[in-house]
Amino acid sequence: MEKKIFLTLIGAFWFMAGQHSFLNAQNPTFANTPIEIYPFSNFQIPHYMFFEERHPYLGAARDYEYPADVESVKIGFIGPLDGGGIYYTESGHDMLRGTEIAIEEANEKGGYNGLPFELIARNDIGLWGASGDELVTLYDMGAVAAVGSIDGNNSHVAIRVALKLEIPMVNTGSTDPTLTDTRIPWVIRTNPDDRQFNYALLNEIYNRRGYTRVAVLRANSRYARVGTRAFVDGATRLGSPVTIRQVFLPGETEYDQYLENIRLADAEAVVVWGEVDDIARIVKQMRALGMEQTVFSSEKVVTDTFIELAGADAEGVVGVFPYNPNNGNPGLAEFIKKHEERYGHAPGHLAVLAYDGTRLLLESIRKAGLNKALIRDEITSIEYYDGVTGRVKLDGSWNNVSPVWLAEYQNGEFRFWENEWIRRAQP
Repeated sequence: MEKKIFLTLIGAFWFMAGQHSFLNAQNPTFANTPIEIYPFSNFQIPHYMFFEERHPYLGAARDYEYPADVESVKIGFIGPLDGGGIYYTESGHDMLRGTEIAIEEANEKGGYNGLPFELIARNDIGLWGASGDELVTLYDMGAVAAVGSIDGNNSHVAIRVALKLEIPMVNTGSTDPTLTDTRIPWVIRTNPDDRQFNYALLNEIYNRRGYTRVAVLRANSRYARVGTRAFVDGATRLGSPVTIRQVFLPGETEYDQYLENIRLADAEAVVVWGEVDDIARIVKQMRALGMEQTVFSSEKVVTDTFIELAGADAEGVVGVFPYNPNNGNPGLAEFIKKHEERYGHAPGHLAVLAYDGTRLLLESIRKAGLNKALIRDEITSIEYYDGVTGRVKLDGSWNNVSPVWLAEYQNGEFRFWENEWIRRAQP
Protein backbone atom coordinates (compact mmCIF):
# COMPACT_ATOMS: atom_id res chain seq x y z
CA MET A 1 0.00 0.00 0.00
CA GLU A 2 2.77 2.44 0.96
CA LYS A 3 4.58 1.71 -2.31
CA LYS A 4 1.38 2.36 -4.28
CA ILE A 5 0.84 5.70 -2.52
CA PHE A 6 4.47 6.65 -3.15
CA LEU A 7 4.22 5.86 -6.87
CA THR A 8 0.95 7.80 -7.09
CA LEU A 9 2.57 10.86 -5.54
CA ILE A 10 5.56 10.59 -7.87
CA GLY A 11 3.20 10.31 -10.84
CA ALA A 12 1.26 13.37 -9.71
CA PHE A 13 4.49 15.32 -9.33
CA TRP A 14 5.66 14.49 -12.84
CA PHE A 15 2.20 15.23 -14.25
CA MET A 16 2.21 18.75 -12.79
CA ALA A 17 5.80 19.33 -13.84
CA GLY A 18 4.91 18.20 -17.34
CA GLN A 19 1.81 20.38 -17.28
CA HIS A 20 3.84 23.50 -16.53
CA SER A 21 6.39 22.55 -19.17
CA PHE A 22 3.63 21.93 -21.72
CA LEU A 23 2.03 25.33 -21.22
CA ASN A 24 5.26 27.29 -21.02
CA ALA A 25 7.33 25.62 -23.71
CA GLN A 26 5.19 23.77 -26.22
CA ASN A 27 2.23 26.15 -26.22
CA PRO A 28 1.72 29.68 -24.94
CA THR A 29 -1.00 30.23 -22.39
CA PHE A 30 -4.11 32.11 -23.46
CA ALA A 31 -3.46 35.88 -23.28
CA ASN A 32 0.02 35.14 -21.88
CA THR A 33 -1.57 34.30 -18.54
CA PRO A 34 1.10 33.45 -15.93
CA ILE A 35 1.06 29.72 -15.22
CA GLU A 36 0.49 30.34 -11.50
CA ILE A 37 -2.96 31.77 -12.23
CA TYR A 38 -3.83 29.76 -15.34
CA PRO A 39 -7.22 28.04 -14.78
CA PHE A 40 -6.94 24.36 -13.78
CA SER A 41 -3.23 24.33 -14.65
CA ASN A 42 -2.48 22.01 -11.72
CA PHE A 43 -5.04 19.45 -12.77
CA GLN A 44 -5.31 18.97 -16.52
CA ILE A 45 -3.44 19.59 -19.74
CA PRO A 46 -5.77 21.24 -22.27
CA HIS A 47 -6.44 18.99 -25.24
CA TYR A 48 -7.05 21.97 -27.53
CA MET A 49 -5.76 25.56 -27.24
CA PHE A 50 -8.78 27.24 -28.79
CA PHE A 51 -7.62 30.85 -28.79
CA GLU A 52 -4.16 30.12 -30.18
CA GLU A 53 -5.37 29.24 -33.67
CA ARG A 54 -6.43 32.22 -35.73
CA HIS A 55 -9.97 31.98 -37.01
CA PRO A 56 -9.99 31.99 -40.84
CA TYR A 57 -12.18 34.09 -43.07
CA LEU A 58 -14.01 31.82 -45.53
CA GLY A 59 -16.18 34.35 -47.34
CA ALA A 60 -16.09 35.55 -50.93
CA ALA A 61 -14.99 39.16 -50.39
CA ARG A 62 -11.51 38.53 -51.79
CA ASP A 63 -13.11 38.21 -55.22
CA TYR A 64 -14.78 41.62 -55.08
CA GLU A 65 -13.35 44.11 -57.55
CA TYR A 66 -11.35 47.07 -56.32
CA PRO A 67 -13.27 50.34 -56.10
CA ALA A 68 -12.99 52.20 -59.41
CA ASP A 69 -12.45 55.92 -60.12
CA VAL A 70 -11.68 56.81 -56.51
CA GLU A 71 -9.95 60.10 -55.78
CA SER A 72 -8.84 59.12 -52.28
CA VAL A 73 -8.55 56.10 -50.00
CA LYS A 74 -11.04 56.69 -47.22
CA ILE A 75 -10.16 55.62 -43.67
CA GLY A 76 -12.96 55.66 -41.11
CA PHE A 77 -12.60 56.72 -37.49
CA ILE A 78 -15.06 56.07 -34.66
CA GLY A 79 -14.51 57.70 -31.28
CA PRO A 80 -16.25 59.77 -28.59
CA LEU A 81 -15.92 63.29 -29.99
CA ASP A 82 -18.99 64.97 -28.51
CA GLY A 83 -21.72 64.30 -25.95
CA GLY A 84 -20.01 61.53 -23.98
CA GLY A 85 -18.79 63.42 -20.91
CA ILE A 86 -15.76 65.68 -20.68
CA TYR A 87 -13.10 63.07 -19.93
CA TYR A 88 -14.53 60.53 -22.35
CA THR A 89 -14.68 63.17 -25.08
CA GLU A 90 -11.13 64.30 -24.38
CA SER A 91 -10.01 60.70 -24.84
CA GLY A 92 -11.76 60.51 -28.21
CA HIS A 93 -10.09 63.67 -29.48
CA ASP A 94 -6.77 62.40 -28.17
CA MET A 95 -7.16 59.25 -30.25
CA LEU A 96 -8.29 61.25 -33.29
CA ARG A 97 -5.20 63.47 -33.18
CA GLY A 98 -2.88 60.46 -33.30
CA THR A 99 -4.82 59.07 -36.25
CA GLU A 100 -4.64 62.40 -38.09
CA ILE A 101 -0.88 62.66 -37.76
CA ALA A 102 -0.37 59.09 -39.00
CA ILE A 103 -2.49 59.78 -42.09
CA GLU A 104 -0.74 63.08 -42.80
CA GLU A 105 2.65 61.36 -42.66
CA ALA A 106 1.43 58.61 -44.98
CA ASN A 107 0.23 61.19 -47.49
CA GLU A 108 3.57 62.99 -47.35
CA LYS A 109 5.11 59.69 -48.48
CA GLY A 110 2.76 59.39 -51.46
CA GLY A 111 -0.36 57.88 -49.90
CA TYR A 112 -1.48 54.76 -51.69
CA ASN A 113 0.02 54.65 -55.21
CA GLY A 114 -0.35 58.41 -55.44
CA LEU A 115 -3.89 58.49 -54.01
CA PRO A 116 -4.18 60.40 -50.73
CA PHE A 117 -5.60 58.79 -47.64
CA GLU A 118 -8.70 60.64 -46.46
CA LEU A 119 -9.85 60.48 -42.84
CA ILE A 120 -13.58 60.39 -42.12
CA ALA A 121 -14.32 60.83 -38.41
CA ARG A 122 -17.66 59.89 -36.86
CA ASN A 123 -18.84 60.43 -33.31
CA ASP A 124 -19.31 57.51 -30.93
CA ILE A 125 -21.67 59.09 -28.40
CA GLY A 126 -21.61 56.25 -25.90
CA LEU A 127 -24.98 54.71 -26.71
CA TRP A 128 -25.45 51.08 -27.67
CA GLY A 129 -26.08 50.82 -31.38
CA ALA A 130 -24.73 54.27 -32.22
CA SER A 131 -21.27 52.99 -33.08
CA GLY A 132 -22.80 50.33 -35.34
CA ASP A 133 -24.82 52.99 -37.17
CA GLU A 134 -21.70 55.10 -37.61
CA LEU A 135 -19.76 52.17 -39.04
CA VAL A 136 -22.56 51.62 -41.57
CA THR A 137 -22.29 55.30 -42.49
CA LEU A 138 -18.54 54.97 -42.98
CA TYR A 139 -19.10 51.91 -45.17
CA ASP A 140 -21.64 53.80 -47.26
CA MET A 141 -19.18 56.67 -47.64
CA GLY A 142 -16.62 54.29 -49.13
CA ALA A 143 -14.26 53.65 -46.20
CA VAL A 144 -12.03 50.64 -46.83
CA ALA A 145 -11.14 50.21 -43.13
CA ALA A 146 -11.75 51.84 -39.76
CA VAL A 147 -9.96 52.79 -36.54
CA GLY A 148 -11.82 52.82 -33.20
CA SER A 149 -13.18 52.92 -30.57
CA ILE A 150 -12.69 53.30 -26.77
CA ASP A 151 -15.83 52.25 -24.93
CA GLY A 152 -16.09 48.46 -24.54
CA ASN A 153 -19.86 48.29 -25.04
CA ASN A 154 -19.79 50.32 -28.23
CA SER A 155 -16.74 48.54 -29.59
CA HIS A 156 -18.48 45.19 -29.14
CA VAL A 157 -21.39 46.45 -31.25
CA ALA A 158 -19.08 47.94 -33.89
CA ILE A 159 -17.04 44.78 -34.43
CA ARG A 160 -20.19 42.73 -34.99
CA VAL A 161 -21.31 45.23 -37.61
CA ALA A 162 -17.82 45.04 -39.14
CA LEU A 163 -18.32 41.27 -39.44
CA LYS A 164 -21.59 41.78 -41.34
CA LEU A 165 -20.23 44.57 -43.54
CA GLU A 166 -16.90 42.78 -44.08
CA ILE A 167 -14.79 45.82 -43.29
CA PRO A 168 -11.50 45.57 -41.36
CA MET A 169 -11.12 47.40 -38.04
CA VAL A 170 -8.10 48.24 -35.92
CA ASN A 171 -8.99 48.95 -32.31
CA THR A 172 -6.46 51.18 -30.56
CA GLY A 173 -8.36 52.33 -27.47
CA SER A 174 -10.68 49.79 -25.84
CA THR A 175 -9.21 47.85 -22.91
CA ASP A 176 -12.20 45.48 -22.62
CA PRO A 177 -10.57 42.01 -22.33
CA THR A 178 -13.52 40.28 -23.98
CA LEU A 179 -13.36 42.27 -27.21
CA THR A 180 -11.10 39.93 -29.16
CA ASP A 181 -12.41 36.83 -27.37
CA THR A 182 -15.18 37.01 -29.98
CA ARG A 183 -12.57 35.94 -32.56
CA ILE A 184 -14.25 38.04 -35.22
CA PRO A 185 -11.76 37.74 -38.10
CA TRP A 186 -12.09 41.37 -39.20
CA VAL A 187 -10.74 42.99 -36.06
CA ILE A 188 -7.38 43.34 -34.34
CA ARG A 189 -6.46 45.27 -31.20
CA THR A 190 -3.06 46.96 -30.99
CA ASN A 191 -3.27 48.30 -27.43
CA PRO A 192 -2.91 46.11 -24.31
CA ASP A 193 -6.14 45.30 -22.48
CA ASP A 194 -7.20 45.26 -18.82
CA ARG A 195 -6.35 41.57 -18.55
CA GLN A 196 -2.68 42.37 -19.16
CA PHE A 197 -2.95 45.29 -16.74
CA ASN A 198 -4.49 43.02 -14.09
CA TYR A 199 -1.66 40.51 -14.40
CA ALA A 200 0.85 43.32 -13.87
CA LEU A 201 -1.00 44.51 -10.76
CA LEU A 202 -1.22 40.98 -9.35
CA ASN A 203 2.51 40.59 -9.82
CA GLU A 204 3.34 43.94 -8.26
CA ILE A 205 0.92 43.68 -5.34
CA TYR A 206 1.28 40.03 -4.32
CA ASN A 207 4.60 38.82 -5.72
CA ARG A 208 6.82 41.88 -5.46
CA ARG A 209 5.37 43.81 -2.52
CA GLY A 210 4.05 40.85 -0.59
CA TYR A 211 0.61 42.20 0.29
CA THR A 212 -1.95 39.59 1.30
CA ARG A 213 -4.96 41.69 2.28
CA VAL A 214 -6.14 43.68 -0.74
CA ALA A 215 -9.42 45.55 -1.31
CA VAL A 216 -11.09 46.32 -4.63
CA LEU A 217 -13.20 49.47 -4.93
CA ARG A 218 -14.76 49.80 -8.37
CA ALA A 219 -17.56 51.54 -10.23
CA ASN A 220 -20.82 49.74 -10.94
CA SER A 221 -20.17 49.75 -14.68
CA ARG A 222 -19.32 47.17 -17.28
CA TYR A 223 -15.93 48.79 -17.78
CA ALA A 224 -14.96 48.39 -14.12
CA ARG A 225 -16.61 44.99 -13.64
CA VAL A 226 -14.96 43.37 -16.65
CA GLY A 227 -11.80 45.39 -16.11
CA THR A 228 -11.11 43.93 -12.65
CA ARG A 229 -12.29 40.36 -13.23
CA ALA A 230 -8.86 38.93 -14.03
CA PHE A 231 -7.46 40.56 -10.90
CA VAL A 232 -10.12 39.08 -8.62
CA ASP A 233 -9.76 35.61 -10.17
CA GLY A 234 -5.97 35.78 -10.14
CA ALA A 235 -5.82 36.80 -6.49
CA THR A 236 -7.82 33.70 -5.57
CA ARG A 237 -5.52 31.45 -7.59
CA LEU A 238 -2.49 32.98 -5.88
CA GLY A 239 -3.99 31.94 -2.56
CA SER A 240 -4.91 35.40 -1.30
CA PRO A 241 -8.50 36.15 -2.36
CA VAL A 242 -9.53 39.81 -2.40
CA THR A 243 -10.31 40.72 1.21
CA ILE A 244 -13.27 42.96 0.42
CA ARG A 245 -14.97 44.22 -2.74
CA GLN A 246 -16.92 47.48 -2.72
CA VAL A 247 -18.97 48.81 -5.64
CA PHE A 248 -19.98 52.46 -5.96
CA LEU A 249 -22.65 53.85 -8.26
CA PRO A 250 -21.74 56.12 -11.17
CA GLY A 251 -22.39 59.71 -10.10
CA GLU A 252 -21.57 59.15 -6.44
CA THR A 253 -19.12 61.63 -4.96
CA GLU A 254 -18.99 60.57 -1.31
CA TYR A 255 -17.22 57.30 -0.56
CA ASP A 256 -16.93 57.41 3.25
CA GLN A 257 -18.92 54.22 3.90
CA TYR A 258 -17.01 52.21 1.31
CA LEU A 259 -13.71 53.45 2.69
CA GLU A 260 -14.74 52.72 6.27
CA ASN A 261 -15.58 49.15 5.27
CA ILE A 262 -12.16 48.81 3.67
CA ARG A 263 -10.50 50.19 6.80
CA LEU A 264 -12.40 47.74 9.01
CA ALA A 265 -11.31 44.89 6.71
CA ASP A 266 -7.71 45.80 7.54
CA ALA A 267 -6.74 46.06 3.86
CA GLU A 268 -3.06 46.74 3.15
CA ALA A 269 -3.65 48.01 -0.39
CA VAL A 270 -6.62 49.18 -2.47
CA VAL A 271 -7.24 48.62 -6.18
CA VAL A 272 -9.50 51.41 -7.50
CA TRP A 273 -11.19 51.13 -10.91
CA GLY A 274 -13.44 53.71 -12.51
CA GLU A 275 -13.26 56.95 -14.47
CA VAL A 276 -10.40 59.32 -13.77
CA ASP A 277 -12.47 61.80 -11.75
CA ASP A 278 -13.85 58.96 -9.60
CA ILE A 279 -10.36 57.66 -8.86
CA ALA A 280 -9.05 61.12 -7.96
CA ARG A 281 -11.94 61.80 -5.56
CA ILE A 282 -11.50 58.42 -3.89
CA VAL A 283 -7.78 58.95 -3.38
CA LYS A 284 -8.32 62.41 -1.91
CA GLN A 285 -11.02 61.15 0.46
CA MET A 286 -8.83 58.24 1.54
CA ARG A 287 -6.00 60.56 2.47
CA ALA A 288 -8.37 62.97 4.22
CA LEU A 289 -9.57 60.07 6.38
CA GLY A 290 -6.00 59.17 7.26
CA MET A 291 -5.96 56.00 5.14
CA GLU A 292 -2.38 55.41 4.02
CA GLN A 293 -2.85 52.20 2.04
CA THR A 294 -1.08 52.06 -1.32
CA VAL A 295 -3.53 52.76 -4.15
CA PHE A 296 -3.23 50.80 -7.39
CA SER A 297 -5.25 51.60 -10.48
CA SER A 298 -5.55 51.63 -14.26
CA GLU A 299 -3.72 53.65 -16.88
CA LYS A 300 -6.13 56.50 -16.15
CA VAL A 301 -4.00 57.57 -13.18
CA VAL A 302 -0.87 57.87 -15.33
CA THR A 303 -2.20 61.06 -16.88
CA ASP A 304 -1.93 64.81 -16.40
CA THR A 305 -5.67 64.88 -15.76
CA PHE A 306 -5.37 62.63 -12.71
CA ILE A 307 -2.46 64.62 -11.31
CA GLU A 308 -4.42 67.85 -11.69
CA LEU A 309 -7.50 66.38 -9.97
CA ALA A 310 -5.69 64.52 -7.17
CA GLY A 311 -3.05 67.15 -6.47
CA ALA A 312 -0.61 66.26 -3.70
CA ASP A 313 -2.61 63.13 -2.88
CA ALA A 314 -1.39 61.55 -6.13
CA GLU A 315 1.92 60.84 -4.39
CA GLY A 316 2.59 57.11 -4.21
CA VAL A 317 -0.30 56.05 -6.46
CA VAL A 318 0.66 53.19 -8.78
CA GLY A 319 -0.89 52.70 -12.20
CA VAL A 320 -0.41 50.41 -15.17
CA PHE A 321 0.56 51.75 -18.58
CA PRO A 322 0.60 50.28 -22.10
CA TYR A 323 4.18 51.28 -22.98
CA ASN A 324 7.29 53.00 -21.70
CA PRO A 325 7.09 56.71 -22.61
CA ASN A 326 10.82 57.00 -21.92
CA ASN A 327 11.82 54.21 -24.30
CA GLY A 328 14.19 56.41 -26.32
CA ASN A 329 12.49 55.52 -29.61
CA PRO A 330 13.29 58.34 -32.08
CA GLY A 331 9.92 57.79 -33.77
CA LEU A 332 8.12 58.47 -30.50
CA ALA A 333 10.14 61.64 -29.93
CA GLU A 334 9.32 62.82 -33.45
CA PHE A 335 5.63 62.12 -32.98
CA ILE A 336 5.55 64.02 -29.70
CA LYS A 337 7.27 66.96 -31.37
CA LYS A 338 4.77 67.00 -34.25
CA HIS A 339 1.84 66.74 -31.85
CA GLU A 340 3.11 69.65 -29.75
CA GLU A 341 3.71 71.82 -32.81
CA ARG A 342 0.27 71.15 -34.24
CA TYR A 343 -1.92 71.03 -31.12
CA GLY A 344 0.08 73.01 -28.58
CA HIS A 345 0.50 70.24 -26.01
CA ALA A 346 2.02 66.81 -25.54
CA PRO A 347 -0.03 63.79 -26.69
CA GLY A 348 -1.89 61.53 -24.31
CA HIS A 349 -1.28 57.81 -24.45
CA LEU A 350 -4.39 57.23 -26.58
CA ALA A 351 -2.94 59.50 -29.26
CA VAL A 352 0.30 57.53 -29.28
CA LEU A 353 -1.53 54.19 -29.44
CA ALA A 354 -3.79 55.43 -32.25
CA TYR A 355 -0.75 56.66 -34.16
CA ASP A 356 0.84 53.20 -34.00
CA GLY A 357 -2.39 51.36 -34.88
CA THR A 358 -3.18 53.66 -37.81
CA ARG A 359 0.32 53.30 -39.22
CA LEU A 360 -0.03 49.52 -39.06
CA LEU A 361 -3.31 49.76 -40.95
CA LEU A 362 -1.99 52.12 -43.64
CA GLU A 363 1.10 49.98 -44.23
CA SER A 364 -1.18 46.97 -44.62
CA ILE A 365 -3.30 48.79 -47.22
CA ARG A 366 -0.17 49.68 -49.19
CA LYS A 367 0.74 45.99 -49.30
CA ALA A 368 -2.73 44.54 -49.89
CA GLY A 369 -4.48 47.08 -52.11
CA LEU A 370 -8.03 48.37 -51.73
CA ASN A 371 -9.89 45.08 -51.46
CA LYS A 372 -11.25 44.98 -47.90
CA ALA A 373 -10.78 41.23 -47.50
CA LEU A 374 -7.17 41.41 -48.63
CA ILE A 375 -6.59 44.25 -46.16
CA ARG A 376 -8.14 41.99 -43.53
CA ASP A 377 -5.81 39.18 -44.58
CA GLU A 378 -2.82 41.46 -44.17
CA ILE A 379 -3.61 42.92 -40.75
CA THR A 380 -4.67 39.55 -39.31
CA SER A 381 -1.49 37.88 -40.57
CA ILE A 382 0.64 40.16 -38.39
CA GLU A 383 2.27 38.57 -35.37
CA TYR A 384 4.69 41.37 -34.50
CA TYR A 385 4.72 45.05 -35.36
CA ASP A 386 7.40 47.49 -34.25
CA GLY A 387 5.81 50.83 -33.46
CA VAL A 388 6.92 53.92 -31.59
CA THR A 389 5.53 52.38 -28.37
CA GLY A 390 7.66 49.27 -28.82
CA ARG A 391 6.87 45.83 -30.18
CA VAL A 392 3.22 44.94 -30.61
CA LYS A 393 2.64 41.18 -30.32
CA LEU A 394 -0.71 39.86 -31.56
CA ASP A 395 -1.82 36.50 -30.19
CA GLY A 396 -4.18 33.95 -31.75
CA SER A 397 -7.20 36.17 -31.13
CA TRP A 398 -5.44 39.23 -32.61
CA ASN A 399 -4.98 40.81 -29.20
CA ASN A 400 -1.85 42.69 -28.13
CA VAL A 401 -0.13 40.69 -25.39
CA SER A 402 3.14 42.63 -25.25
CA PRO A 403 4.56 43.35 -21.78
CA VAL A 404 3.01 46.32 -20.03
CA TRP A 405 4.55 48.84 -17.65
CA LEU A 406 3.83 50.16 -14.19
CA ALA A 407 4.30 53.71 -12.98
CA GLU A 408 4.42 55.25 -9.52
CA TYR A 409 4.00 58.98 -8.96
CA GLN A 410 6.94 60.17 -6.88
CA ASN A 411 8.13 63.71 -6.18
CA GLY A 412 6.26 65.28 -9.07
CA GLU A 413 6.91 62.70 -11.77
CA PHE A 414 6.18 59.11 -12.75
CA ARG A 415 8.77 56.38 -12.32
CA PHE A 416 8.23 53.56 -14.87
CA TRP A 417 9.28 49.93 -14.76
CA GLU A 418 8.39 46.94 -16.95
CA ASN A 419 6.24 44.16 -15.58
CA GLU A 420 8.04 40.84 -15.50
CA TRP A 421 6.19 38.06 -13.72
CA ILE A 422 8.06 36.55 -10.80
CA ARG A 423 7.16 33.57 -8.65
CA ARG A 424 5.53 34.54 -5.40
CA ALA A 425 7.76 34.11 -2.37
CA GLN A 426 6.42 31.32 -0.20
CA PRO A 427 6.14 31.93 3.57
